[in-house]
Amino acid sequence: MDDAASGQEKEGAEPLSEEGQLLKARKARPYQYTTHTNYIDLLRDAFLTAPANDKRRTLAKVRQARNDMSQLFPMDENRWLEWIDDEQSQAETIDERLEVMDLCTRAVTDQVASVKLFKAYADFVEAQHIFATSAAASGNVTMAEYKDLFSLETVVDTYRQGAEATAHDIANSRLLWDKYLDLVMQDLAAAPSDTKIQRVYDMFLARLGTPHSSIEETWAAFSQFVTQYDNAHYEKTMVKFNKIYSAAAAKNSDREVYEFPLRREMNANKTPTEEETRIWAEYLEWETSQPKKKLDEAMACALYERCLLRLGQAAKVWEDYVFFLLEKCHNSMPKVISVLQRATRACPWSGTLWSQQIIALEKGFKSFEEVSEVKHKATKTELLDLGGQEELLKVNIAWCGFLRRRAFERNAAEEDLDMAEMGIGEAVTESEHGQFPDPDYRLHRIQINFYTEAKKFDRARTIWKDLSKKKGISYEYWLRYYSWELAYGTKEAAGNILKRAIQIKGLDWPEKILDVWKTHVEDFGSITEVESMLVKHRRFAMDVAMRRAIEQEQYAQQVPAEAEPVQQAEVEARPKASSKRPRSDADADAEESHPTPKKAKPELGSLPDSSATADANTTTAQQPVKRDREHLTIICRNLPENTPEVRIRQFFRDCGDINSLKFVDGVATVEFDSRDGVLAAQTKDGKLFEGQAIEITVGTGTTLYVTNFPPVADETYLRSLFAPFGDIVDIRFPSLKYNTNRRFCYIQFSTPEAAQRATSMEGTQLGEKENLIARISAPEKKQQRANPTAEGRELFIRSIDFKITEDDIRTLFSQYGTVEKVRFLPGQRPGTHRGTGFLVFDTKEAADASLELNGHTLNGRNLDVSIAQVKGAIAAAAAKPVASTTLVDRTAGDASAPNFQAIKTKTLGIMNLADTVNEARLRTLFEPYGSLRKVTLRPDHAGALVEFDNVADAGKASLALEGTDIDGQKIEIGDLETLMKRKPERKVTKGFVSQKQQQRFVPAVVARPGQATKRRGLGFSGAMSKKTTEKGEGEKTEAKGGKSNEDFKRMFLKGE
Repeated sequence: MDDAASGQEKEGAEPLSEEGQLLKARKARPYQYTTHTNYIDLLRDAFLTAPANDKRRTLAKVRQARNDMSQLFPMDENRWLEWIDDEQSQAETIDERLEVMDLCTRAVTDQVASVKLFKAYADFVEAQHIFATSAAASGNVTMAEYKDLFSLETVVDTYRQGAEATAHDIANSRLLWDKYLDLVMQDLAAAPSDTKIQRVYDMFLARLGTPHSSIEETWAAFSQFVTQYDNAHYEKTMVKFNKIYSAAAAKNSDREVYEFPLRREMNANKTPTEEETRIWAEYLEWETSQPKKKLDEAMACALYERCLLRLGQAAKVWEDYVFFLLEKCHNSMPKVISVLQRATRACPWSGTLWSQQIIALEKGFKSFEEVSEVKHKATKTELLDLGGQEELLKVNIAWCGFLRRRAFERNAAEEDLDMAEMGIGEAVTESEHGQFPDPDYRLHRIQINFYTEAKKFDRARTIWKDLSKKKGISYEYWLRYYSWELAYGTKEAAGNILKRAIQIKGLDWPEKILDVWKTHVEDFGSITEVESMLVKHRRFAMDVAMRRAIEQEQYAQQVPAEAEPVQQAEVEARPKASSKRPRSDADADAEESHPTPKKAKPELGSLPDSSATADANTTTAQQPVKRDREHLTIICRNLPENTPEVRIRQFFRDCGDINSLKFVDGVATVEFDSRDGVLAAQTKDGKLFEGQAIEITVGTGTTLYVTNFPPVADETYLRSLFAPFGDIVDIRFPSLKYNTNRRFCYIQFSTPEAAQRATSMEGTQLGEKENLIARISAPEKKQQRANPTAEGRELFIRSIDFKITEDDIRTLFSQYGTVEKVRFLPGQRPGTHRGTGFLVFDTKEAADASLELNGHTLNGRNLDVSIAQVKGAIAAAAAKPVASTTLVDRTAGDASAPNFQAIKTKTLGIMNLADTVNEARLRTLFEPYGSLRKVTLRPDHAGALVEFDNVADAGKASLALEGTDIDGQKIEIGDLETLMKRKPERKVTKGFVSQKQQQRFVPAVVARPGQATKRRGLGFSGAMSKKTTEKGEGEKTEAKGGKSNEDFKRMFLKGE
């Protein structure tokens, strides 16, 4: 074929066939994945359509193409299944059947977590067992050996291997384990024995301790097994195993919120969609961010493996998997090496994975030959170039670092030193010749460290001097050079480096060099040198100040209209309706019924007046606590459990005005309006109530202030989290009416001792970046909110490369101190940023020190780092509820976007929603019914807006969730206009609700289809229920254009 292909290129020859063109492309670009897949697909189509007498010839060509590809890239799950099916269809002889078995072994080795491949493997072995048994029974002598090879024990063992390898696949592991159990149970029924019974017990013990979708069926099967084989100990056995089953069932239930939409997406699409990718990302983040005590390493690893079956060419998933193993799994190095071997096959263009493999092999004490083979395998192809030249640099950095460390090991030979010098020198030369960029001269620094350790200081100094030709305007280069000379040279030579640096025109941060030079001379110079330095320092400082003034003036001329300070960009970038800065989670809790009054707004960009701030602080300090639940609450125990709350109110009403009352499981918490009420209530301690002596204690010290928990956490979640510490009387969430970003709560225990024990949860990691705060509530000690911007702890960073992540910035800046928070301004598309962000340190000193990174080159761009400016509006203005009553038409001016009416049809208005429900909880509730585009809280209308990606999903959610109870209120679902007519929720803070108030608080009746009252639903222009107009007695006319609940029901049943 090669000759034919070559001949066809001659002038006058016929053009190449499609097969010839693909073959030529594959030979020209052997490391391009798509050339292999396209060629295989073409050959397979020819095989499937070939006549019976030509099947074997065409299959041989497909087999060769597949083998060629598998030498370079891993085959994905579907391609392995196709390969096995094709080979199995033509396997007739014993040797051909054994080759199919070998192929199955290769498949499950390549895709270690694939239930489908293990199932295909086991089904094939079982089919061969049936075939051999049948052939041998018919007198075929040649099949006797084949029957021994594919015995029943081999079938069972194959299913066992598959069941164990995929045990933690929640969704699909049952396909192998159930069959494995059936085979074992058949063998047990045929010849019962204690050994076999114990084997089944062990199987159930492992299975019931592992979360899986059919865990209830497994429990039922176990119950049946115990009844049949150990009925005498049934109750004792079931009680023992129930603890294991319950824990696994709870884990399974926790994961259903991700498993349900994941199954929906995977069943609907053969290849991964953006929505599926998003679900995987959220699922993995949740699974791997569990606190140490709850983290299930096996489940997390299995989830990564499942994800990689679908997203095997996503280098970031492999990277996350590897770093999860390194960070949170003990003794994981063998597994890390194994995963990295597969990762670099799947994503050979990722320098991060190759470099990590080199590091892992070194850490695992592998031989030089193994490490060298990996390095050359990474660089011998052009695949690294696909990821960018930065990827090639990563591999060379890891390789040179390995050579340097190896050269100075205790048992290193002279040739190791020579090999390191040569290898590092080659990498530096390649970098200097432009084969890959090294803007931060990392390879040169490795070379300098090598010569320094080898005591060849003159060679290292020569490299430093040569670097000044390219890095002379970088203050960072001069400081590194100075630090090296100070450590390995003389103090005089180190000082001369600084003198040379400050004389360079265009130095990016001369102020820093001046400060270091001044410190150096003061520390090591004579009095004459100090005096001379001060004179020169003053002159240089004046020159720098003038330069900065000119630059500032030029910048102001370029951007004359930029009146808002940098903090305004951050506020506008948040996808919130309010323009106010959200309060921090740790901002304790001025009650929602007392919003902060607005203050005069200073000019933009100006600092708030210090005297005014001091006056405000003084005023705040003098104000009494507005509502002191902790000291005005009593706890009453030993009440009859069926006592009506009204009876308890009557019992305490003579003590004083009651603000609130809660009664749960025989324990009541009563909050009074004043201290006198508490004192009066204490006199009732020991008295009889409905024939029972009650116990009364003051609630001081029983309430816990809790924040920094996951956004989706609700009362059930928090109760289960804190239940081990004692009886929980009440959990109170703040109103989101004035700030939808608030996330804290108060948990009241029945005793101060229980609350004190619960503070041990302080610092528990519940999310990726959040540590739980759990403290005894003390309103009298409440502090004003810390403002990192006003304290000078917040940096404003610009010119960030768009590929850089928040973690990259955190790592870079953490060398100067503890980084509390990093946040990028989001870009137009999800998952992107604008190249601008903010970073908060724990101290001002760390923030000031980190200004050294101003001008630092990161991924080819020079960072612009400065202290964030205080915005007066943030310091002075209080949050206020959203004033807008209409949706903004975000499609205006965009011809390709759906029109505003189309958006409204996909938008649900959620009404009668408690103002304690946040966006994350709403997303968790609605996402199982379809992909969400946006969720907007509207506490100013006692509800929220939920926009789906398509109308059908909105209809499903409307039908399924109407009347759902959230925080004690049954939600109603309608459209935008209906929601905007609602008024905000009004709360009764004390006493009984009057009859007039009760009538006022009753939500408007929403009519069902056929009722006279109109209900406009789901954003449709017509009413969701049928409009009717009276024409005569019993005569009605139906309106057109709307969709009723029946319409949505039909859409739901059809799966639209």
